[in-house]
Amino acid sequence: MARVIEQLRESSADVRWEAPEKLHITLKFLGETQEYRIPQVMAALEEIGRQTTSFPLQYASLGKFPPKGQPRVVWIGVSEGAESLMALAAIVDDSMSALGFEREGRAFHPHVTIGRVKSARNMHDLLRRMESITFESQPTHVTHISLIRSDLKPSGSVYTTVKRFEVLPNVLRQS
Repeated sequence: MARVIEQLRESSADVRWEAPEKLHITLKFLGETQEYRIPQVMAALEEIGRQTTSFPLQYASLGKFPPKGQPRVVWIGVSEGAESLMALAAIVDDSMSALGFEREGRAFHPHVTIGRVKSARNMHDLLRRMESITFESQPTHVTHISLIRSDLKPSGSVYTTVKRFEVLPNVLRQS
């Protein structure tokens, strides 16, 4: 993903690119959350982790939100594992809804945000580069869910892992 970001950065488009260490898939954005609710959220995510089995994941495509018109977000999409991520996001949404958090208003689209567009400067070059880049990521596995705190700073978001929740290993049995 870092290589893709570097290739896109060459467009000199007005995009704030994410640092590779900040890349992640957001299953659910909770927004401002009062401290007293954090233990409830952690207990729910712990339970989801106990009921979720690790699954394979592979990244394969570049895209943008919105799909038509001036983009606001540039992303890398998921090929293998997308359905499993969608199911997991639905479980997390249901669980957080039961705790009083608002349900997602739009369908979940498994992706990693790699950049946020600030203006239309050099957009044509960026879009041309996005169409020309092909890549095949190495397969990986979803092994955990993390509760991440996001603090917005002038330089961008600062992410802090509050707690990591392991999922069950996927043990293949051969007969």
